[in-house]
Amino acid sequence: MARRNTRRRSTSASGDHRAVEGGGSHAVPAGTQPTASTPDGADLGRIAASALAAALEAIPSPAFVVRQPGSVLQANARGRSLLAAEHERVLSLLQSGSPPPRGPARFAIPAAPDHQVVVVHDLAQDARARLASVTLRWGLTPRQAAVLELVAQGESNRAVAARLGCSEKTVELHVSALLAKTRCASRSQLVASFWTEPG
Repeated sequence: MARRNTRRRSTSASGDHRAVEGGGSHAVPAGTQPTASTPDGADLGRIAASALAAALEAIPSPAFVVRQPGSVLQANARGRSLLAAEHERVLSLLQSGSPPPRGPARFAIPAAPDHQVVVVHDLAQDARARLASVTLRWGLTPRQAAVLELVAQGESNRAVAARLGCSEKTVELHVSALLAKTRCASRSQLVASFWTEPG
């Protein structure tokens, strides 16, 4: 007597129904087609590279993948822009041993011990991005705004004077006016308010 090829439904531990042909060893979810084989090494390499690039772009500050002591292998858009504009300064920062906030933040890559993801805080660009809203909210003059932009980056009165082409005394007067307008009791409070006030 000929054996009938039976088709029965079984339920896996996860509760999904699988069609199992009589005696077959491979269960395939009902209504699906078998998938292609798992990616090979080259495919995984491309997937990992794409994932890394996407992760870097999600970081709002300039970010780099660096092979020690300071060879840049990859960067996000802000990192590439900063590197093009200030190549030597960026390389110096990447090789710097200073901890944050003066130095960049570093993240180890366990699978590649001689590589790191390095995030540089681009204070100049971040300050420019905040300046318009702060100027409007505090009612600053253009010169006061220019002074505040540099003070917020930690520049001394002497450095601000050199950058703006005025005397140190003039910068002191602008800083005093900024303290009065913002109702801050000190320079450090002024800087903290600049960086923490809602945008």
